[in-house]
Parts: sequence; structure tokens; C-alpha cells
Amino acid sequence: MEINQWVDELFEVFDEDKDGVISRSEFVDLIECLLQDKGIRMCESIFHQFDKNHSNSISKDELREMVIDLAL
Repeated sequence: MEINQWVDELFEVFDEDKDGVISRSEFVDLIECLLQDKGIRMCESIFHQFDKNHSNSISKDELREMVIDLAL
């Protein structure tokens, strides 16, 4: 599966309210799934790092950047 398809599917699963962004609570679920037991502090740090426009949510483009950065 290519990275864009994987991000699209990941985004669809974790954008639970289907508003087109990953909210803070949805992001916590996403990070827990991706990183397992790394802890909430890491989640907060990653959220702030990738919420580039400080909207308190993660867009699909921000998620794509996060997945690429964390995977490499």
C-alpha cells in the first residue's frame, strides 16, 4: 500500500466525527494506536509539532507529514 493511500485510510478511521480534521482527542487515539505505550506527553509533543497552523486540530496534509516524518 502506498503512503498516500495509507494516510487516507488512517485519516478516515480516526476522523471519527467526519469533520475533515483530526481533533485533539482523535489524535490521542491515533497516536496510541501508532505508538502503543509511549505515553501522553509524547502525544502532546507530537501534536504541537505537527499542528503547524495551531488550529488545535490535524489536517490530512499535517497527518501525511507526520506519518512520513515518523516513519522515516
